[in-house]
Amino acid sequence: MTFRSSPDESLIGRATFFVHHGLIMIEDPESAFHHDDWDPAVEDVSAGPDSVYLSVQPAVDGPVEIGIFRSEAGLVDGVAYFDGDLVTSSGMFVIHDANDVMRFTVGAPRGRVRVKVHVDQLGLASRMSVAFVLE
Repeated sequence: MTFRSSPDESLIGRATFFVHHGLIMIEDPESAFHHDDWDPAVEDVSAGPDSVYLSVQPAVDGPVEIGIFRSEAGLVDGVAYFDGDLVTSSGMFVIHDANDVMRFTVGAPRGRVRVKVHVDQLGLASRMSVAFVLE
């Protein structure tokens, strides 16, 4: 995994790594929503009240670059993959892959937070940007 700095003041973090199960999760660490009925072969995204699961390209197809931002300013050009409110009761969100090779924790106000995700390609994304719209 590589980390890069950026002159963008809204950048929280950026990583490039191999996602072995092709799954990125954004969730409140206290989330009880399990996405049990989600079939990633049918749908690329599964959203619950306090979490969203997102399909990306698996490790066999190459690494995935993820940028995490405090505002929409950092969103990459591309396809809107998710745009909705997630609830946090803990005051934070965790962005991670199924094996926790990459894990970011982002502080947020308790309650509803607008989250926007853009990708370069639906389903098999190799670039993803996540914005927590806190303004």
